[in-house]
Amino acid sequence: MFPAPEAADYLGSTVIGEKGQLVIPIEVRKRFNIEPGDKFLVLAGERMGAWGFLLVKAEVVSTMIEKFMAGEIPEFMKKMKEEAERNDRDNG
Repeated sequence: MFPAPEAADYLGSTVIGEKGQLVIPIEVRKRFNIEPGDKFLVLAGERMGAWGFLLVKAEVVSTMIEKFMAGEIPEFMKKMKEEAERNDRDNG
């Protein structure tokens, strides 16, 4: 079973431009090592009348699928959580 999700951090706001482009705040780009040309999956859904979307680096999803197929998800999730905690301490 996966750990319960933790509360999300507020990292800024952004506006959709006339061409539909979204600018990701610098704090987010630094924290998650987002570089020009990185590919993302866009996920969306509706829950209890609220809506929104989620951007996930394609390489993260690819790695998770590989780990899942190899039966390594629990160890991989633990490493991801440890890395996120390290990033929080370093950038906090």
